[in-house]
Amino acid sequence: MYSLKNLVKLQSGEYIALERLEATYKSCNLVGNMCVHASQDAKQPLAIIIPHEAHLRHALSGTGANSSASFADLSKDPKVRALILKECIAVGKKNGFKAQELLQAVILTSEEWTPENGLVTAAQKIQRAKIAKTFEKEIKVRRLSFFLRC
Repeated sequence: MYSLKNLVKLQSGEYIALERLEATYKSCNLVGNMCVHASQDAKQPLAIIIPHEAHLRHALSGTGANSSASFADLSKDPKVRALILKECIAVGKKNGFKAQELLQAVILTSEEWTPENGLVTAAQKIQRAKIAKTFEKEIKVRRLSFFLRC
C-alpha cells in the first residue's frame, strides 16, 4: 500500500499517508505539483505547492486581484496562498478527509522542481527530504504562525 517512509504519525497519534494526500490534493486545479509535509509535533500537514499558473491566473481574474503580476510575485502573495489553501481544503473535504488530513497551511513557490536542482528524480518522483530541507525556513514560519493563531 504505502511505504513506511510516507507514513507520518501526527501529534494526535493518528497516522497519515503523505502520498495519498498528495494524490488527492493534486486534483485541485490550482496545484501544478506539490509535496505534503508533516512531522510528529504537527496537528495537521502542510503542503509545498507549485501553483498551476494558467489556472491560478484564471481564478484570480474574477477576484479583482492582480492577475497580471509575475508568477514569482503571485507565489508570495498571502491572498493567493489563502485562495489555494481554501481550494485544497475543499478538495480534501470533498474526498472525505478527516480533520488531521486537511492542510493547515501552504507554502507556494514558482520555482520548478527538476532533476537538476535535485527536488525530483529523473522519473519526476518528488524528493521529499530534499524539498523539506529546501523549504525548511518557510515550514518553520508557517508552523509558528499556525501555533500563534491557535
